[in-house]
Amino acid sequence: MNRQVKQVLGLSVFAAGCMALGMGLSHGWQVAAQEEKPVVVDAKGLDRLPPITEVAEKLNPTVVSITNTSFVKNRRGGFEHPQVGGQDFFDFFFGPGGPQQRRTPRGGEDEQRAVSGGSGVIISPSGEILTNYHVIASMGGGDNALEVKTSDGKSYKATVLGKDKELDIALIKIDAAHMPHAKLGDSDSLRIGEWVVAIGNPLGLEHTVTQGIISAKGRKLDTGVSSFLQTDAAINRGNSGGPLLNLRGEVVGINTAINPAGQNIGFAVPISQVNRILKDLRSGKPVSRGYLGIGPAELDQAYQDALGVKAGVVVSTVEKGQAADKAGVQRLDVITALDGQPVKSPDEVVAVVSSRRAGDTLKLTIFRDGKTLNLTATLGDRKDLEAQRRREAGEEPEEEPAKKPQGDQKSLNLEKTYGFTVEPMDAKNRLKGVVVTAVDPRSPAAERGLAPGMVITEVGRQPVNNLTEFSAQVKKAGGRTLLLYIQSPNGSQKITMPVPPR
Repeated sequence: MNRQVKQVLGLSVFAAGCMALGMGLSHGWQVAAQEEKPVVVDAKGLDRLPPITEVAEKLNPTVVSITNTSFVKNRRGGFEHPQVGGQDFFDFFFGPGGPQQRRTPRGGEDEQRAVSGGSGVIISPSGEILTNYHVIASMGGGDNALEVKTSDGKSYKATVLGKDKELDIALIKIDAAHMPHAKLGDSDSLRIGEWVVAIGNPLGLEHTVTQGIISAKGRKLDTGVSSFLQTDAAINRGNSGGPLLNLRGEVVGINTAINPAGQNIGFAVPISQVNRILKDLRSGKPVSRGYLGIGPAELDQAYQDALGVKAGVVVSTVEKGQAADKAGVQRLDVITALDGQPVKSPDEVVAVVSSRRAGDTLKLTIFRDGKTLNLTATLGDRKDLEAQRRREAGEEPEEEPAKKPQGDQKSLNLEKTYGFTVEPMDAKNRLKGVVVTAVDPRSPAAERGLAPGMVITEVGRQPVNNLTEFSAQVKKAGGRTLLLYIQSPNGSQKITMPVPPR
């Protein structure tokens, strides 16, 4: 009898445990469902549509197609376009419906009619539309006309309110009222992996909706000052200027570029960057963009060893008279933070500075000679970007290579330690420093690009005007990594010179 009681009690306990476990699991599932609400469909039933469907339905009316027709006149004297592969020149490269040419009967003068297209998103009830600069730019520098077609099939002539080539953004306007319009969101708060929706007119297919995720943030392309959002939402030719939307239907980016070498790799200008210049675009004035006046460089291992700091961005050049120079920034300073936010790459520095307006103040945290300094710069205006690009690309006017000294003068042979030899400069040469006369092709010096004829003007932070000063700085380095500042016919550059392993 006792045995039967024990069996009954055991089964009762087991059943109670199962019920408790079931309730616990059920409760666990409910918690999981609640936690997933922000990132999945809050479906109370199968009749509820998923968020992407809602985004498409509600935001499609805010997306427009833009047709850009340019007219360029050229005197060609009866020139006919060559045939390429049995096709007309323009048809071969652009396809039917691409840029077209029409001839006028006026004595050898051709009028080319080039037609291109893109997308845009309405951002105000009065008909303001954001798009890409390259969508509305005139091809060939002639006159152009913009036509906007809305989702209800209506067509409008559009005028340009403002444009910014560097960010590849333009603001245009149609003469309309009470237009459906999208809300601008916050791209800074986007997270990697967050769902996004792209709407546009790829390849002339109007109001195409694609979805994907944010694949990366802060991507730097060689197209200007913007750092881009990367997405795998399908973006094709014709999507340019269309919106990238989050699941709340807010614009988080303006689709602008694709990588033709890969699939599912598209880029969008972050809307937070657009927001910062929207006032300038609406006013029609040139965009005010801050300028610090430095050349930022990667803090590689050689720099870390030479400067004694593990994170930040090296100041490789400082432009005299610009904001950084006035604030006290020196070459070979390491910027560790801007306005209290750590920076780890030159692109981050460029992005922060470019997001500010001329006249704004910027706080810089600097590491110099083992000490942390706090400096404040008042940003200048970024007026001479093209000249800056030429300097960064080393496209300065070429100078004559440095002449070797005349006569039997001393030299300093560092081939055993660093792999190169230097001699004093010719007294008649306007440059001050020492000239490189020999480089061991198997040495770190050769690997770093040091070559005969280059002039070393500084070691570390110290200018070297002659062989004696150069020798003193090398001795001071004590066999550690040398940080050299070089002048050559291709411009100035820095070279870190590690000691070769023994």
